Amino acid sequence: MYKADNALQKMMQAIRRSLHLHPELAYQEQQTSALIQQELDRLNIPYRAGLAETGIRAELGTDSSPCIGLRADMDGLPIAEETGLAFASQQPGIMHACGHDGHVAMLLGAAAMLKEHESELPGRVALLFQPAEESGNGAAAMIRDNALAGVDMIFSGHIDTHFPVGQLTVDEGVICSYTDPFAITIHGRGGHAAKPHEAVDAVVIGSNLVMNLQTLISRRIDPTHAAVVTVGRFAAGTVHNVIAEKAVLEGTIRSTHPDTRERVLSGLQQLIHGAGEMYDVKIEVEFHAPMPAVFNDPRAALIARQAAVAVVGEDRVLSQGTPSLGGEDFSFYQQEIPGCMIRFGAEKNGAGSAHSCRFDFDEDVLSCGAEWLVAVALCGLKNLREQQ
Repeated sequence: MYKADNALQKMMQAIRRSLHLHPELAYQEQQTSALIQQELDRLNIPYRAGLAETGIRAELGTDSSPCIGLRADMDGLPIAEETGLAFASQQPGIMHACGHDGHVAMLLGAAAMLKEHESELPGRVALLFQPAEESGNGAAAMIRDNALAGVDMIFSGHIDTHFPVGQLTVDEGVICSYTDPFAITIHGRGGHAAKPHEAVDAVVIGSNLVMNLQTLISRRIDPTHAAVVTVGRFAAGTVHNVIAEKAVLEGTIRSTHPDTRERVLSGLQQLIHGAGEMYDVKIEVEFHAPMPAVFNDPRAALIARQAAVAVVGEDRVLSQGTPSLGGEDFSFYQQEIPGCMIRFGAEKNGAGSAHSCRFDFDEDVLSCGAEWLVAVALCGLKNLREQQ
């Protein structure tokens, strides 16, 4: 398998740091997209830009089939960075807090290695640079714009600071949860703070709903099936002496089993209906951009494991453990074709966790990730050839 040399590591590090300086939110990744296109032009790799607004599909290879897809996400998060890094974000209130800057750098590093050996490829490799993983379901938008055309199997990896550099996790089956964001709107009746009997307090109703939502997990769900309901936003009222007429609760449901998901969703609607009857008010619920679970295809997982062993050795390939309750829109690709996502160990002492203002990772992971992307493309093409 091909190895990333010191020059390639430095190239990927420079790309990662440039992206980290200039993070962009979902569907706003114009500068990120421009940097990727510049690198692809330098490598003389053809591509199509403008997919899902800012996404890119590049392609290598000299044969028409088969085709392996490799995906990297590229959006940042609305978080004010507090890492103190020399290359910390220059965009107020936005940072790369989940490693997507590293994912882009890895895929460009893999592109450089694959280009060097393009004539040896037993098929084609499609490189997908995808916007809006954190919000907006960018994978679904890429699919709508035909990014998967001709792709037989797809792979991706995610930086994970729970594991040291040089460890890769590979699992088949569910590794990330179903994600169901929701918004609940309570239409009460406003009034004077001193005369609650003349009003219907949306804050009180909302507060009771927040507490009662937790019983969906503790009393309706099999305790051996992981699930969580979180209310992340509660907005109500305008001033201290007026009873709020309206309250909005926004949250998310996470689950790893389809039956559990259905029980929580139906239970949420029952609770809202009951609260509306109890308080004699109108309560509405909307579900926004649900996301399926990431389900690693067994055959794709076997290929991913073979590639991981080739890169780091069998003793450093392990399981992530129980499925994460984090969501990942890579799952949309897996609804269309077989695919597998793995995790790249990138632990860094003193760094914060993912989605925190102090998130960072060990940049040595860049070479490991790029080598695995190359290896899985080659293993996947060989496997598909043998099955033809």
